[in-house]
Amino acid sequence: MAGARSARAAALATQLEQAAAALITLIEPMDVDRWNDVSAPGVWSIGKDAEHIAEATVFHQWIVRLTIGEKVSSRRPRIERDRMLSDLTPGECAELLRQRTDEGGALVRDLTDEQLDLPTRPPRARGQLLEETIRTVLIDHYDGHRSAIEQKLRVWG
Repeated sequence: MAGARSARAAALATQLEQAAAALITLIEPMDVDRWNDVSAPGVWSIGKDAEHIAEATVFHQWIVRLTIGEKVSSRRPRIERDRMLSDLTPGECAELLRQRTDEGGALVRDLTDEQLDLPTRPPRARGQLLEETIRTVLIDHYDGHRSAIEQKLRVWG
């Protein structure tokens, strides 16, 4: 990559890793009953919320790679949204999240300031630059689903 590594990118990678660690700490010790509970029709189980992050992270990394000009498939990665349950156990999902976060953290950490200042591709609302897209689409996604899981756990009792 042209240019020097970015302190901004390093900070984003650290935030991503912290968001993942908080989510993993929450889900990894979870028992299967809570993991698979569907509280209402059309509401994802906790397992599906967590699995969704692992799936969506592939898409979010695709956005970063596309934006910085890496060769990627012209088709965006598919995200399954119709199933309410996960096929993964809490431990399997935690491990997958670790792997995907390691990949994403390395990708983000290697970005330059020039790359962070690129307009996101495909274009996002308000002409978001890549740095903001990483923050809102990748990092905040982990935090949003962690909050949803915490809410489900409060209701579960």
